[in-house]
Amino acid sequence: MIILKRMGEDNMAANKTILSPAQKRKLLLVLRLLLLTAAVFYLLFLFYNNFSADNKLAVYFSTKDANYLRLEEREIDQDKDLYLQIFEELKAGPESSELGGTIPDGSQLLEYEIEGELIVLNFNRALKDNHWGGSAGELLTVYSIVNSYTALDQIQKVRILIEGEEVESLVGHLDLSQPLMYNQKLTEGS
Repeated sequence: MIILKRMGEDNMAANKTILSPAQKRKLLLVLRLLLLTAAVFYLLFLFYNNFSADNKLAVYFSTKDANYLRLEEREIDQDKDLYLQIFEELKAGPESSELGGTIPDGSQLLEYEIEGELIVLNFNRALKDNHWGGSAGELLTVYSIVNSYTALDQIQKVRILIEGEEVESLVGHLDLSQPLMYNQKLTEGS
């Protein structure tokens, strides 16, 4: 190999290191291993984040001023029915002292039925009879239920029944004769 030196170049620039084919293969192998290791760590990170997110329920409760709903996350109990668990968490009320409950005392989810992306929830009369009333209260009760169920990927709409019968509203303000979808405007911060 002949190395030519131009005028004015120092000795270091002229003495370039040239890798042998074996050294190039080793360097490429090290680079591939580093890239593969980075990819594995990235996939593990994604898997962990998706797995932990899938183990949480999103339930919505009223803000203290009763103007909005705010999300609280709860751990999913793998041994319990997911759809019943959502309502049980709503009935239990918020963990934060800054939030208020939205479900009337004595309310029970009697049964549910899933029809594609629609869930039909059948409640006992206490949801209606024990409700404290008011348009804001009705709105927050209904959409705490609707937003909590539609937070699931597989549910897009919710229909509410009282003891197997369609009702026009809970307390006279919100039309329940049609399925309802997630209400982002009621969610705090939107």
